[in-house]
Amino acid sequence: MAFQELTGFDVYGELLRSRATPQRVAAVGADGAWLVQWRNADTEAEYRRPGHHTLSLYLEGGEDVRCLNVASARGGPGSLCCMPSGHESRWDVRGSLRMLHLYLPELPLAEAAERWFDLDPRLAALDDRIFFDDPVLVALGTELARLDWHETDAALRMQHLVLQMQARLLLEHCGAKRAPPVLRGGLSPVARRRVLERIEASRGADLSLAELAEAACLSEFHFVRMFKASFGLSPHAWVMRRRLAHARELLAGGRFGLQQVAAQAGYAHLSHLNAALRRAGLGSAARYRAAATAGQEPVAASCGA
Repeated sequence: MAFQELTGFDVYGELLRSRATPQRVAAVGADGAWLVQWRNADTEAEYRRPGHHTLSLYLEGGEDVRCLNVASARGGPGSLCCMPSGHESRWDVRGSLRMLHLYLPELPLAEAAERWFDLDPRLAALDDRIFFDDPVLVALGTELARLDWHETDAALRMQHLVLQMQARLLLEHCGAKRAPPVLRGGLSPVARRRVLERIEASRGADLSLAELAEAACLSEFHFVRMFKASFGLSPHAWVMRRRLAHARELLAGGRFGLQQVAAQAGYAHLSHLNAALRRAGLGSAARYRAAATAGQEPVAASCGA
């Protein structure tokens, strides 16, 4: 069970001991990162030199939470806390709150600092910060909290968002931070072809960011930047657009039932296909098929990355 696999994360274990409730958990990528969404109220907690990094984003409440080590700090919805490996703090939690935790093992993040930014991994220590603001991290974390973590292609989107959060932490909240590398030109023609072939071959199956980056012979971080430079979209947005285009072709063809169309296009349920169609301004699958059959196929609204 996923909850049991998290017992090696000290912050997670302390919150369980303090009677906080994990609402959902998800492993993200192959580097050991985990997301946990918590509900907590009226308790105390103490973190004693955890062996991993923790980024915390308050989603609701938190105004009456106090870190006893930094008594003047005040939080609330949208507040962040960065608690690196070796962090120590005591907390007095009053009132109810919801928060998102990102747990990052120490070694994979240090290796990423070296691969992505040529940072000496021994210097890639995150800043210890209680109740701070970073609009980029807040936006990324808020999107993660809004996602259905079990939806088709959610894993790819989650990997992308967590990757961006790690990069932001290393570039803006790390003692050895430096400017990001300037990347020009996007993917090479050969790399583009390999990546697109991998995407097209995956219809109906989950994709990981690591698989796509491997096809391009790049690290995950550089792949995301190069892909966006080449296509103007994130990998997740491109995959979702191709998946939706395939579904529209099948719906217009009329050979398969609606649930079969959803499955063949890679959606876990018809409700997920309907949601994707509605986001594009195309109505439900049934409505789209009826319009296409009548020769009045609706035009999709433009979708950003």
